[in-house]
Amino acid sequence: MDKVFDELAVPIKIYIAHETETDPFEHTVEETLINPIPIRAIVTEISSAKAQWTMPGIVTEKSKQIYCKKIHRHLLEMSQKITVRGDSSEYYGYRVNGRMSIIEVGDLVRCYIYVKKES
Repeated sequence: MDKVFDELAVPIKIYIAHETETDPFEHTVEETLINPIPIRAIVTEISSAKAQWTMPGIVTEKSKQIYCKKIHRHLLEMSQKITVRGDSSEYYGYRVNGRMSIIEVGDLVRCYIYVKKES
């Protein structure tokens, strides 16, 4: 499994934000992105029908499925946005709305990321 992962994995960058509460009465939060953390993951496209089935309630333009090592699960849960090498889109996931499913598959973690649809 490690050999397959090493052959198919591409670099992705995970951006984590530092949150500062600007108004304690309304609980508004200002987010400041810190430097990205690069990791390697297997990235695959998923169809819009599968995205609608796996992420109910999320309207997306484009979505992907990523497999990464289990030790990076905590980074995925804290991520504000994710970028994939060779793709100019910014993907969102677990941290933005909490609906991204993270599933452990052996020593890997599978999760879904998506591009928000502009309406």
